[in-house]
Amino acid sequence: MTKEFRVSVTKLLHRPELIVDIDLVGTIDDMFVSSARVPDGAEVHLVGRLEAAHPGILFTGNAKVEIITECRRCLRESGDDINVEIRELYLQDGDEEESYPLEGEFIDLTEMVRDSIVLALPAAPLCRPDCKGLCQFCGANRNDIDCMHDDDGTDPRFRVLDQLK
Repeated sequence: MTKEFRVSVTKLLHRPELIVDIDLVGTIDDMFVSSARVPDGAEVHLVGRLEAAHPGILFTGNAKVEIITECRRCLRESGDDINVEIRELYLQDGDEEESYPLEGEFIDLTEMVRDSIVLALPAAPLCRPDCKGLCQFCGANRNDIDCMHDDDGTDPRFRVLDQLK
């Protein structure tokens, strides 16, 4: 785990009227869902502010990172950037289910950033809205070629059932 997102909040704990602006860049590995992922080593850009919020510290900001997705229809990989809005509370006795822990006079934003990005990754991405997918007969990518197979939308394994009519 990286320490680029560990921030001192000493000033906020002693002078709660202050607001601390942050602009951090770092890497966080192992961010993925079934068809989308953040490449290992990709830089996460975190911009936001920390402010005292009784009884803890409130982070408000955005995380931006490059992602790679696999189209659910044609399986083609494509890249994109996502920008995630984040608003989370850090408490002295954070339970990690409703808030994040305040560690003495430091907070580690890493888990918050990871959680926010993973939740924002698309679960069923498309390379484009009109993706034609793969041919069910020959496996060709229908976006690239017309393989001339007739696709009436019926799974060929169930065509024998049409004879029962």
